[in-house]
Amino acid sequence: MRERRRVLLVDDHEMARRGLGAMLATADWIELVGEAADCESAVAAATTLAPDLILLDIRMPGTDGLACLETIKASAHPAAVVMVTLYDDRHYILEAIRRGASGYLLKDASTDEVLNTLELVLDGQLAIPADLLRDALTIPAPSDPGRSREERAREFNLTPRELDVLVHVAEGETNKEIARHLGISEDTVKKHVQNVIWKMRAADRTQAAIIALKTGLFDS
Repeated sequence: MRERRRVLLVDDHEMARRGLGAMLATADWIELVGEAADCESAVAAATTLAPDLILLDIRMPGTDGLACLETIKASAHPAAVVMVTLYDDRHYILEAIRRGASGYLLKDASTDEVLNTLELVLDGQLAIPADLLRDALTIPAPSDPGRSREERAREFNLTPRELDVLVHVAEGETNKEIARHLGISEDTVKKHVQNVIWKMRAADRTQAAIIALKTGLFDS
């Protein structure tokens, strides 16, 4: 039997929470552990309930979803976060990715789309189109032509293979895609990703990729 995963819903509209809750109830591997209508109660619930994933509305009164995302990702035990938005607003989605979101869903998404996104993220993947991820990671980085990429990687104690994996992570590839491109197993990719996250002191793979871009790690 598949391991049940704990999910917290955060949205200021009760109807939206009820709709998402009904979708999640169709999957026996998802346990809806709580709901919140604002950021303060969401952070408290995340601390108390320790969910594996949080579905977070991107626009809420008071502290909005983007600021709430930062608070959640900065906590001692950050959960994976999927942002939920009414409109396909590229600005908000890109900013959410920069702040550590692992995916996003439109509020008119089908049940299959919702469950597929959650499945990807809970498996440690990014549920983000590659073009959006590349745009989010287009951040000016300090140029230092005197150092190779490998030399920069050694500052984080990354091995050459971990660096290869990180490059593909930044392209928005899944573990399966990375495994195919590098000719290694999915389990090996997963271990490399976990090592990269730990060595870079990142909360997740998205943040690891962002740190790499900000520090010029991918500069040629």
